[in-house]
Amino acid sequence: MVFPRSLRVNSLRSLATATQNMLKQARSYQDAIEALNKLQTNQQYIKNASAKPKAETNIAEVTKFLTRTGLSLETLDKLPIIHIAGTNGKGFTCAYCENILRNHGYKTGFYSSPHLLDVRERIRINGKPISKNDFVTYFWRLYDMLDSQKTDPHDMPLYFRYMTILALHVFIEHKVDVAILEVGIGGEFDCTNVVRNTIVAGITPLDFDHTSLLGASLESIAWNKGGIMKEGCLAFTTEQPEDAMNVLQKRSVERKCTLKIVDKNYHTGNHNMRVPSHIQKTNASLALAITEAFIDKTTTNNNQRKHFSLDLAKKSIGQTHWPGDGAHTSESMTICTNWFKEKTEDLNRKKGLIFNLTGDRNPEVFFKELSKLKFDVVIFTPNVGSNKDPIDNTDYVLSMNHQIQRCQGYKKKWLEIVGDSQEKSNVVKVIPFFSSAVNFLESEGECDVLVTGSIHLIGAAMSVLDPTLNGLLAE
Repeated sequence: MVFPRSLRVNSLRSLATATQNMLKQARSYQDAIEALNKLQTNQQYIKNASAKPKAETNIAEVTKFLTRTGLSLETLDKLPIIHIAGTNGKGFTCAYCENILRNHGYKTGFYSSPHLLDVRERIRINGKPISKNDFVTYFWRLYDMLDSQKTDPHDMPLYFRYMTILALHVFIEHKVDVAILEVGIGGEFDCTNVVRNTIVAGITPLDFDHTSLLGASLESIAWNKGGIMKEGCLAFTTEQPEDAMNVLQKRSVERKCTLKIVDKNYHTGNHNMRVPSHIQKTNASLALAITEAFIDKTTTNNNQRKHFSLDLAKKSIGQTHWPGDGAHTSESMTICTNWFKEKTEDLNRKKGLIFNLTGDRNPEVFFKELSKLKFDVVIFTPNVGSNKDPIDNTDYVLSMNHQIQRCQGYKKKWLEIVGDSQEKSNVVKVIPFFSSAVNFLESEGECDVLVTGSIHLIGAAMSVLDPTLNGLLAE
């Protein structure tokens, strides 16, 4: 029997469509992560001058890609948002807010960065990372829509832009009562600042960081961070240096919002919250103010019957788990070294340091503080746990050789700074993997070790020492 040509063509098309659908369904979590990693700013991408990422284009680019995925800014305006920027402790502050509101009965969405082990850490519903099945479903749905609308080979959102778009879709589809967004870098031009209708904004203590993007003065940094304030929102910040505070107050007037300064003892009185440092106490107080304001404002607007409970909020702060802090600024490094000294000064053991930096941070600032601790062993290592690291942590921006070269530079700078202040018998090494650094330290005998300098290094450490610390419960 001979079939008509049109029927044969239609059958072939149907078969091709069915095959394509089967291939899409078969795409795994690993396939999604590999596709996501390719959205990093790799060297080939940078060579294309027209594709060079600029901070000023972030909002326009995210808006463009949101539209292509069918999510309008008008729809996004309906998402109840808490937006938090700052330098020291913004991740902790977001985590405190999330836990407080969840324990008050809110369905929470929480978007943070970077992740330590698994990219799903960045997008949480009710405190838990979304499941692998959900991640795969949402990822490929958006990826295929964006890929089909490309105007050139580079017309896809970069890694952080893509994850921001993905998170916003997840929060809207899960109908969260509140979406807590942690700014990536700065605020004014950050991808997360695509949101226009923020209910409460928070700005944690400011310090010098990402100066090549945000400027070399606290005033410039404050201007960028203050960009998350929106007309009609309630904005809170902690005590800041006078110049920075002046800028924040001016920005609040420009943005037609109310800015309040939260004392580090806000709502604490004589009650001690279970927070280990001055910075965390300050940010815990900030979280109390933010969540109290959010509950009061949303209850008033929506006639809900929720009431802020101070006792429940403090209990929530004490229960909040945040797996690590990279101590990536001068102030946080001072707090870090004081903490380590307090914990180890009465112990008769060797002291070891495992260190790395990311971005354009000046190692000299950190080394001057760390050298006061008189380490017996100092190891510089890339942010790589082992040669079996999860694919989620593949770095296409900096090759392994480049990371090793940077560590060699850190070693040279360390030796210049410590000079003769430490015994010549001290060991200073560059080791390619965190796991190898641990093996070396074990060969040196019992040792108290400080791992610091980069939040990504904390992730490498967790992948080797205890991967369960990141609390990934959803599969």
